[in-house]
Amino acid sequence: MIIYFHIDELARDAVVASAMKHELEKIGGKLIYGTRFTTCYVLRHFDVFDAIILPSLPHYMDAFPDKDSLPDNVFIVQTEAIGQATGTLRRLNGKYFGHEPDKCEPWHKSVAAFLLWGYAHLNPFREYYPDYLQKCRVVGHPRLSVSCKPRVKKKKMDKPVVGFVSRFTLLSPFDERTPFESAITSMKFGKEIFPLYENSPERDVEDLFYTEVIDFRVMYQIMASLDPDKFHLTVRPHPRENRMGWQRLAEKLNLNVSVSQWDEPFGHWLERVDIIVTPPSTGLYDIYFHQKSAIVIDKIVPSRREHVLTESDDNNQILEGACRPRTVPEALDLINSGSVPFDKEIISQRLLEQVAEDIAGNSIRNILEAIPDYLSAKKKGVRRRLNLCLYRIVCFVLLHMKYLKARIQGRVEQGASFDLTLMRSRWIDRLTRT
Repeated sequence: MIIYFHIDELARDAVVASAMKHELEKIGGKLIYGTRFTTCYVLRHFDVFDAIILPSLPHYMDAFPDKDSLPDNVFIVQTEAIGQATGTLRRLNGKYFGHEPDKCEPWHKSVAAFLLWGYAHLNPFREYYPDYLQKCRVVGHPRLSVSCKPRVKKKKMDKPVVGFVSRFTLLSPFDERTPFESAITSMKFGKEIFPLYENSPERDVEDLFYTEVIDFRVMYQIMASLDPDKFHLTVRPHPRENRMGWQRLAEKLNLNVSVSQWDEPFGHWLERVDIIVTPPSTGLYDIYFHQKSAIVIDKIVPSRREHVLTESDDNNQILEGACRPRTVPEALDLINSGSVPFDKEIISQRLLEQVAEDIAGNSIRNILEAIPDYLSAKKKGVRRRLNLCLYRIVCFVLLHMKYLKARIQGRVEQGASFDLTLMRSRWIDRLTRT
């Protein structure tokens, strides 16, 4: 097989692409990396792939906008597939069926298969599209696969490492928008459909800023209160956050904290961290799967709860089993003790529902084994080989021109705005064990 894999956020998705490429090579196949640019502007012009893996239905619609000319080899494998907050999976549904399912029907009807992270993700198909169950398969969370482990083990530090998971995408967005621009793009005004605010009619953008500012204040207070002689501190910026903000802050305030490499996979970062301090985040699934300790800071300021959106990660069901101190001193005591409690029964249940913990370790192989079951005969022949060669040449030229333009303009790579150069492709190749 020759498979196209869309890498949406580099630090989040590249490790899966790398692992899948190595696993596919073992069985004589090839995997071609893709980006938002190649997916939107190049992919539809080359019928060379046996399978195309995209992270959501909106990505599929961007790649193939003509509803009368859709391929039959598109697979949806989400990269953000833990959207369950109230138990309805509403936000998740938009990635499978689109935000307007009736209008999006030609696309979700033509999907070859939906490869799902967890068993609970079958529920929306049972409820809304039971006919699609025959093209659904639970494969596990791809980033939890043993194939995604780093090639080299990290050396243990001489002191415990406290990791801070940052999620300040409005205060410090990766594309360097001003707070004015962040507010305008995130407010309800002027938008007919905004899934983020579903079931939160009284909430708007100011509530998003409120919770982010509280989380930042609490996180900074914990950082500044920890004894630098007892702990190493490291912060992990969100893929859609401007990492330069943390670097400037650490320098100006002489803050004893290192900033993780922006393109480092989350699982790789977790390997060298002992205790994690985080706002509500889907990263908790990775944290608990890797048997790390997590402190969630959402209850430290009681008024924060009044500004939480109904369908946001702040209501994710895994929080029911997490450690959530009510004061900063309580959080500091937990860190100093080195022992962070959690409800094992609840966490295990959520991991099973949302990431299929029992099979997630083999998720990459599960995906590759599932794909042939939903495909017709492989594409063959000299013409296909020539088209693949032409595709590679076109992408090489366009992507390197894009890279040169970005360097001339002084743009810095962050999040989804990375450049898939030959050097970057080789870096992705080296991310995982062979």
